[in-house]
Amino acid sequence: ERWLLLPRRGIHILDPNRHDSSKMGFLVKGKPLSWKESDKVREYVKKHGVEQFIHIWKKNKDREDLDFLWGDEVEGFLCQLTEKEGKKAIKLSLRGSEVLEKLKEAEKEETEKAEEKAGCGTCPPSVIFHPEYGCFMIETTPSAPYGGFVRDLRCVEANMRLRRAKVKEHLKTGEVYSTMTTYPLMGVDKFTLPPHDPNGPVAKSQYVPDQLINPHPRFATLTANIRTRRGSKVDIRVPMFKDKNTPPADTEIHMDAMAFGMGCCCLQTTFLARNLEEARSLYDHLAVLGPIMLALTAATPLYRGRVADTDVRWSVISQSVDDRTPEERGEVPEAKEKALKKSRYDSISLFIADAANAYFKDKYNDLNVKFDKEAFDRMRKEGLDEILAKHIAHLWIRDPLVIYQSRVELDDTKDVDHFENIQSTNWQSVRFKPPPNSDIGWRVEFRTMEVQLTDFENAAFTVFIALVSRAILAFALNLYIPISKVDDNMHTAHKRDAVTSHKFHWRQDLGSTISQHMLKKNGGTTVTNPLKSTSGSNNGGLKASGFMRSIIEVKESEFRDDTLDNFCRVKADNRFVLVYGELDEKGESWCPGCSRALPIVEAKLKSFQSSTALLKLPVSMKLFKDNEKHPYRIQERLNIQSIPTLIRVGAKGIFDTPLASKWCTDTFCVNQYMAYSAAKRLRGGSTKALLKEDSKGNDSISETTIKKIMLGQGGSEPLGLIPIVHAYLDMIECDSETRKVVNGYLDLIADRASGKLMTAATWIRRYVELHPEYKKDSKLNEPLVHDLMNTLDRVTDGTLAAPQLLGEYSNFNKKQMEDRDGEVIKIKGAEKQLQLKINVKCSPLHREAS
Repeated sequence: ERWLLLPRRGIHILDPNRHDSSKMGFLVKGKPLSWKESDKVREYVKKHGVEQFIHIWKKNKDREDLDFLWGDEVEGFLCQLTEKEGKKAIKLSLRGSEVLEKLKEAEKEETEKAEEKAGCGTCPPSVIFHPEYGCFMIETTPSAPYGGFVRDLRCVEANMRLRRAKVKEHLKTGEVYSTMTTYPLMGVDKFTLPPHDPNGPVAKSQYVPDQLINPHPRFATLTANIRTRRGSKVDIRVPMFKDKNTPPADTEIHMDAMAFGMGCCCLQTTFLARNLEEARSLYDHLAVLGPIMLALTAATPLYRGRVADTDVRWSVISQSVDDRTPEERGEVPEAKEKALKKSRYDSISLFIADAANAYFKDKYNDLNVKFDKEAFDRMRKEGLDEILAKHIAHLWIRDPLVIYQSRVELDDTKDVDHFENIQSTNWQSVRFKPPPNSDIGWRVEFRTMEVQLTDFENAAFTVFIALVSRAILAFALNLYIPISKVDDNMHTAHKRDAVTSHKFHWRQDLGSTISQHMLKKNGGTTVTNPLKSTSGSNNGGLKASGFMRSIIEVKESEFRDDTLDNFCRVKADNRFVLVYGELDEKGESWCPGCSRALPIVEAKLKSFQSSTALLKLPVSMKLFKDNEKHPYRIQERLNIQSIPTLIRVGAKGIFDTPLASKWCTDTFCVNQYMAYSAAKRLRGGSTKALLKEDSKGNDSISETTIKKIMLGQGGSEPLGLIPIVHAYLDMIECDSETRKVVNGYLDLIADRASGKLMTAATWIRRYVELHPEYKKDSKLNEPLVHDLMNTLDRVTDGTLAAPQLLGEYSNFNKKQMEDRDGEVIKIKGAEKQLQLKINVKCSPLHREAS
């Protein structure tokens, strides 16, 4: 794992300030203003936030980032388990800040050792730890982003395991670091360690004390300002699960503090886009996936000592930071024009693809979205297109919540505080992240996934969404559905057992350049012709021998007027034309230089980490030599003088200056010439895919199960996302070692989607249902939660297998477990009691740990 410790680049795509101990996220030194104190500067901050974004946009609108960088964030919490004289107890441990300080000291020592060993200060520690809203929480990230190589997919799980191991080094006896989404007894009696009373001056909650809020002044100010702006405490309501002995009057679980939402743990991923256009397209498509992945990762059935009738955390967080006034919540009939439909933590309300996107239609933005007219007009005046300007202006209907006294008057060309003040407190399902005036490009953050209990699961979902994001771009997938249906899907995702019991709106035609007949039974790709002539079926003599890395050969006799036009329609990041002397039966060219050039060009072609296409035009000695009227010599775009000749094909079918024949046999020159094309990332002419519509022009959108969304319809449209990911892995020629690891991840997700394996939410429900302390009254007590957290900790460690949750992966235990019997928890609906000890032989995992 030595390579995990090496820096990939001196940036962090998750947050520009992660490496600065004085700035974590948007944490800065200084005094934040109370709501009353900020009254005089809020409009100033909003106005200058727009100016800061305009500057960012102008500076970076044409920016291109060649590397694919990405990362993840995993959050967890601390709790303390005790058992004395047969009495079991559990408390939420407020030692998060203390543990973080110890982790920082360890980071510093590790960095110093790396400097001493490497002789420089460029080697960062392999992981980084960050504070979160609750002082019982710890957020973990890799110290540097993962890269664009397939081997980076194997890095994720190993890095997550390393993070967890480092946290556990600083825990006390009986203390547990859990990546469960919520602490089940938050708000029940004195649930913290050390104990504190509720009804503090910040949250004024009847359930939770202020002492569990992170001591950094930002968090207390954020909590108080939300409550003050709203005009009351937040009012969180979750339907309660009605069991056999649940009192009839108990219909809801009530919570009244930001901690119930922002104290939830989650799993988030961030992707660096190639450019602004790609970021906007990826933002839209990931927004459609948001509810699907929320349901698939469901892990939150317990709140405030009660069993909920929902499975996910999203609405609880949304309600916990809902700062809307009574007028904005629609509670004042005479002020309906001020009503805002959503909390500032919710699903997105606008797709933001630009006009060049072939799939986007105005009708998909079917919500009546309110926006700041002044901000919108200002951005339009500076040249922003209508959709992007409306997106930012929509965020600007919210007020800045935390303003630092010392950070009001700033240089809008250098600072981004005012923009980030509002941008970072619009917590939506997907976040569009502009470059923050540093060496970071346009990014997209995917925010809906629930954190999972084990590192294997978290790595599986992280890698999956990363691969889906690549497949969306590589195969030009079209996932668009109306925003209103995305909202419907978000509501459906909250329902109990939504994965197997409910349906979601989904496209029946993904409008992709990949089609069903291109998928093998195992999800791979076969060779087809990606070129279609607009004038006939002969394709201008083109015969493709690959997909997304296409080598297309056209004989002299097959060359037609539209051959080059058809090649320009190939959707590839890098396109080249090679004219050379034809080969004989032994594979030798009559032109010696061509024999040397061919393998050099083809080798470079295989090295690209993006889609490529090569049009090979072999010529015979008889027809080409000394023939000044040969079609390739007189063709305006080719204008071949000698062979071999290599030509780049850029945007809009523009043929660049060719590489001279004498340099086509030089490996360095060929590599430099072809690499320049990759650096420019010039796309070919965009071709709108034919989308299936009915006679009225409506899209083919219907309700379907997550199983079909993930696995497909079994021989008909739409394609499943998992087979598409397999096709993408085939396309990029994923190595066998990485493929073995990723296949395990995809198998887990497929089994969750099909219902073969339980979601964490269902598994936890069954555990509670079968525990002897549960009285079927929808209530939890300390002994039950003690056993639950202890069990989950052992499942996470691998010392206890949970086959209904993890399937065959539940046998991925500590090394000593391979040689002895282990314990297994089996939870089935038909069982009447919890089976804690069932001896089975633990076999090693079918794959090796990365």
